[in-house]
Order: sequence, then structure tokens, then C-alpha cells
Amino acid sequence: MLLTLDPIVVSAFMFGILSAASLPLGAITSMIWKPADRAIAFLMAFGGGALLAALTLDLVAGTVANGHFYSLAAGCIVGGLIFIALNNIINDTGGFLRKVSTTFYHLRKQEYRKFKQIFSMMKRVIVFSHLSDENYKVLASGIHSKTVKKGGIIFNKGDSSDDLYIIASGQVSLLDPTERSDPIQLKKNDDLGWLAFLTGAPYRFAARASEDVSLWVLPKTTFYTLLSNSPILAQEIQASLRKPTISNYLVKYHAMSANTVKLWQDQSVHNVIQRGMFLPALTINHNSQEFRAIANDLIGCDLFKFLPKNEIEAISDHLVYKQFSQGETFYFRGEDAASLFVIDKGHVSMLDALERRSHSYDLSNKYVFGHMSLLTGGNYTMSAMAVEKTSVWVLHKKDFFYLVNVLPELAIQYKAYLQMESIADYLIERQHISHNDTVKWIKNSLRNINNKKAIQPVNSIGFDVSEHKGAPLGIWLGLFLDSIPEALVIGASVAQAGLGFSLLAGLFFSNYPEALSSSVGMKEQGLKRSSILMMWTVLMLSTGLFSALGSIYFAEVSDSVFAFTEGVAAGAMLTMIAQTMLPEAYLKGGEIIGFSSLLGFLAAIFFKTLE
Repeated sequence: MLLTLDPIVVSAFMFGILSAASLPLGAITSMIWKPADRAIAFLMAFGGGALLAALTLDLVAGTVANGHFYSLAAGCIVGGLIFIALNNIINDTGGFLRKVSTTFYHLRKQEYRKFKQIFSMMKRVIVFSHLSDENYKVLASGIHSKTVKKGGIIFNKGDSSDDLYIIASGQVSLLDPTERSDPIQLKKNDDLGWLAFLTGAPYRFAARASEDVSLWVLPKTTFYTLLSNSPILAQEIQASLRKPTISNYLVKYHAMSANTVKLWQDQSVHNVIQRGMFLPALTINHNSQEFRAIANDLIGCDLFKFLPKNEIEAISDHLVYKQFSQGETFYFRGEDAASLFVIDKGHVSMLDALERRSHSYDLSNKYVFGHMSLLTGGNYTMSAMAVEKTSVWVLHKKDFFYLVNVLPELAIQYKAYLQMESIADYLIERQHISHNDTVKWIKNSLRNINNKKAIQPVNSIGFDVSEHKGAPLGIWLGLFLDSIPEALVIGASVAQAGLGFSLLAGLFFSNYPEALSSSVGMKEQGLKRSSILMMWTVLMLSTGLFSALGSIYFAEVSDSVFAFTEGVAAGAMLTMIAQTMLPEAYLKGGEIIGFSSLLGFLAAIFFKTLE
């Protein structure tokens, strides 16, 4: 009750509300107008320039004139460091999503962390242990991460060994579907399939995630790029190719004769020296001719029908011909779709379980299965098992999308396929995608095919919110963090010398584009309009409250403590302007922000003349 009777406290509260009233105003504006990036950049740079002038005129200049520079400077440094530390914490909880600039910086930081992790991890692999920093940078640029949920397949027995996998976290089981031996368990920092990767032989195990697993993936193309440019790696690979482990592996598990292996080792070492690469010890069986003969007669999927001869030949060269034993599983329901299959000989049982009804049906020669899940980037909605010894062609996801980018007729067929009514029904009924998301996904996918860009898998729809479950709270905390320094500045100004018009105007002008820009981003993260408006309103009220509390605090402190505390607030605000506002404006508007900042600076000075 006493607070309401103190005119200074009431004034501080009202001025805080007034300075932050542009926050909900910006949120409301975003609901009826989605401004262009350059418009947001202009407003944000204008607000930043106005705020810089206001802080200089109303805060820093007065304190320096009173002889408290060192206290002010110390406070500014502390305030800047506090803002940086808290900003990093909040960004890691999802708050980086509130702005393009903070998102960009966060992703750059993640890339740096990735490099450090790769550097540490690759040191543990013997052939990479003595590389130079430049070599590690080449590896880091080519290595990508992959997450596999518990039970998911990383690769199957017989798949081509185009990638080397290293476990970053989690546990992986290696099992041979044709044997009854216990699976081999691998954990963090273990590699998957090094001998297959080095020799080019098909994987002799299937790798399944025993728990949620994070992997680093080194493509063979990156490996060969480094091999041809790194004498150190070339020496290590030559030594590795000569080891008995290699010859024993190829003789025991791939039925190569000892003489054939010896010839391959000699030729490979010679090629490493001369060409910086070497041929695989075994070639993948494509059975291309047989596929070409039946390509127009496939059942269950018309995607490959009526394609020109050259495109059928290209597709057949990317197929892997494999045999599955009776009872062996191709995939389980719920796994990420990694391949489609074409039956050459044998029978496959599709096991369906939907809405508490279970049934199965059998497929035979020339049937295509697993294609709808793969072509939409969804999860398999059934399980598939070999009823008898079955031979199939396998087309992996990465090969299919590569072919779509280079084969024009296949791209046309794929676009037509995605526009079929059955695909929309499948996404809604089997992949549980909403009607609106289905329409949006198909539209975006068609555009990406035209532009030769990657298609978003349907099972990643809603990634931003699900991947960063704390994003809405993180965004709010980030914006709350940005508002605290200005509230303290308002409280200090009211308590000591009165609030200048230029400071109030600078805060108002800077808050409006902040809310407008961030509200657009928050809507894209899936937040409801009512929630966004409520969050900004709470920030407005909290700014008023902190301003009132600041006026009480600053009324009782000594001049030096006042200067220090005022410096903390000013340092945090100046750091915020430099670290988030102006970078955000430049990313959105480029060179326009220079002149806009100047206009904002002059606007604040104009309000100063009105006092």
C-alpha cells in the first residue's frame, strides 16, 4: 500500500509500463501484418540508434560529469559480462530461437562444439590419431551427425559400406540375422564397420540401436578427399592395408582366397601412393540386367514405370541385390524408412497392426514394398519378414534422392506420385499428419524437387518445437533478460534526476521492433497468438515492477554505488544492443541499418531538446 502512495515509485512504475507498452503493441501488429525483413531491420536499427543516444545523453554523460567514471566503467563491464553469461545459458535452453541473429550465433557455436567433439573423437581412431589440425578441419567439414531412436536400424547386413559410424552417445548392438550368437554391444567412441569401410566390403553385421543413439558419420567421399591430400593419413592407410587383420577378415567373412586378397592389398597400397585412393576388395552385386528386364512390370508402385531406358539403367546401378533367409526381418513397424525393396524371388509377409486390428498379407515376385514410407520420409507403418528365402533389390533413401536430382523424368514421376490422392490419405491415416500439414508438406516438397533441394521428412514435422521443448520458455526468458536492464535504468533515472524524454523514447522505439520481430519468430515456433500476447503483456508489467523496485533501491544508495549499479544496467543494455539488436538488423536488412541507426540517434537527441 505504501508503494502506491510514493509518487516516485508510482512514476517509475508508470514510466516502465509506458516504455514497454510497445511490446504488446508489436505483438498485436504481428497478428495483422507480417513485415518484410528490411522493414524489421529498419525499425530495429532505428530503435538501437535511439537507445544508444539516450544511454549516452541521459545515463553515461551525467554520471561521468559527476566524477564517477571508474565506478560506472566497472559496472558496465560487470553488466556486460553478466548479460553474456545469462544470454548463453538461456540460448542453450531454446531462447536462441527468439531472433535470427541469436539463432545464427547459436548454430555457429554448435558447429564449433561439433569440431571440438570430432577432434577429440577422431584422435581415438588409430589411423586418424596423428593428423594435423588442418586435416581435422577437413574431417569436421564432411562429418555429419545422425540420431537413431531405440530399436532403429543403422545399417543391415549386406549393405554397402559407404559410411564409417562412430558412436557419440548411446549403445549399439551388432548382430548377424543368420546366426544365433549373442549380439556384440558397442558404446561411446566405438566405431561401426571400420573393416568393411576400409575394404569396401558389405557390412557383415546388422547394427541396431540398443537405446537412443547419436552417431558421427564419415562419408567415404570425405575420407578419400583427405586421403589424397594428407601424406600422414596415406602412410597410416598403407600400413593398415598390410595388416593380417584385413586379410583374415576378407578370407573368413567374405570367402576371398588368400592370393586374391594379397593381390588386392598390393594394388591398393600402390594406388594410395600414386592416386590417393584405392578400389574396394569386393564389388556390390546390383543384378542390374535382371532389374532392367522387369522395371516396367513392377507391382504396387508405378514410380519406375515408363521411364526412359537411360534412367532405368542409372537406377539399376544404384540398387543393392540381397538375399534374406526365411524368418529374417526387413524392417519393423515404427522404424525410420531407410530403403524400399523390390522382390525378385521369394515371398514377403507384411504384418499390419492398426486400430487394434492385426492382419498380414503376402507379396511375391516383382512387388515393391516400403516405398510409401521412404518416398515421404516417414516411419514404416508395417513390419516386413521373409516367408522363405527371398532375393530383393534394395534402393536406399540417399541413393533415391540423389537420382531424383539427376534424372529429370524420375523427378517428374515423383512429383506426380506425391500429388496422388492416396498419398495424402496415407499421410493422414498412417503417418498421423494433420490435413493442413499434409497439404503444406506436399506443396513444399514439390517446390524443393523443382529447386533440387532436400525434402523435409514428414516424421520431422514440428521439429523446432519438439527438438527444443523448452523453446517457448527459453524465448520468454531471453526477452525477459533483455528487459531487466532497461527497467533498472528507468528506476535509477526517476530516483536520482528524473527520467529524460530521450531515454523514454529510445526504450519505446527499441522495444517495438523487438516485439514485432520476435513475435513473428515465436509464431513460427508454434506458439498461439494469445500466448504470445500474454507473454509480452507480462514483460510489460514486469518492466514496470522492476522500474518501481529500482527507484526504491537507487533512492537509498551512495553516489558511487549508484554509479556502479547504473553502470551494470547500462553495460547490459549496450551489450544487448551490440550482441542481439544490431546483428539482427544487419542480417535482415544489410546496409540499410547504418542510415536507420543514424535517424534513431537523431530522434533521441530531438526528444532531448524538448526537456
